[in-house]
Amino acid sequence: YNYACIKKHSRYNNSMPKDQAMWDLYWEVRLSALEDLGKREAILAASRLILQMSATPGQTARMLELGCGEGQIIGALLEAHAQAPGIQASVGVDHNRRSLEVCRKHYPGLRFIEGDFTDPARLADIGQFDLVLLVNALHEVFSACVSPEQGEVDVPAAKQRVFQALKGAAGCLMPSGWMVLFDGLEPSGDEQAPIQVRFQSWQARQRFETFVREFQPFRIRYRETGEPGCVELSWHDFTRYVDKSIFLGKALWQTERLESYQYFTEAEFRGACASLGLTIHELRTLTVNYEKWQAEVEILTPGVDFPAEHILIVAQSQPRS
Repeated sequence: YNYACIKKHSRYNNSMPKDQAMWDLYWEVRLSALEDLGKREAILAASRLILQMSATPGQTARMLELGCGEGQIIGALLEAHAQAPGIQASVGVDHNRRSLEVCRKHYPGLRFIEGDFTDPARLADIGQFDLVLLVNALHEVFSACVSPEQGEVDVPAAKQRVFQALKGAAGCLMPSGWMVLFDGLEPSGDEQAPIQVRFQSWQARQRFETFVREFQPFRIRYRETGEPGCVELSWHDFTRYVDKSIFLGKALWQTERLESYQYFTEAEFRGACASLGLTIHELRTLTVNYEKWQAEVEILTPGVDFPAEHILIVAQSQPRS
């Protein structure tokens, strides 16, 4: 059952695999070129929900993706589940006009809206959906809340802005609707705890210096330990460094240096969902770049390991009363 056959089923026969094993194979092939392995988990979670909806009589599967970018997520799901009831009425929202031009080129049948999804007025008349996707979107909301006085992210204000954006997204759910949230995870524990590390090469040390100079959301502080190739920095700064280390020296760094991927701890995600009446059915933390991090830096502090990188939440709104 090769890729050509899968593609044919998706675009021409509209007869996709029925059993889970075939769906697993379909997505393994379909997402083989996807560099963001964590994002793959969000697509798989959403696909399982759409299959569940499609098997329920009278249930539609209209999707809303907030911060849809170039349509990578919503487009893949639309292609895979083209015959799911109502899915052709799905909507993507993004503030980037160029990204939306790509979306409209690749998925001309879908509706894409230009605008800031954190603006309540933008969502006021958008309607309600069976599935809302927030994939790597809320960390951008957090990172944009920079204090001119501090010259870095105003954390309390930024967290409140994230919560309000999440509240707006939850308001777009139908009763008993589903939300798939995938984003960065702030590790728990003392964020100011000192961590000592050793760089695996002089090139890795140079990349670290670039990170310190150019990372915008927070000022990164460290001190030399006196040992060759070793520095000490806070847990807060270390988690941001290792997360961004995979982008250093690449074109994507020019965008990634503007954003902090971490903002909420697992407890804060749970609390936000509970306060919005969202019932969490699945919560997983993931680390997909562990080996890349190990190749870059060694942690010397006893009892400390690399942090969890991503969080995936599948939650459901309250049923109609």
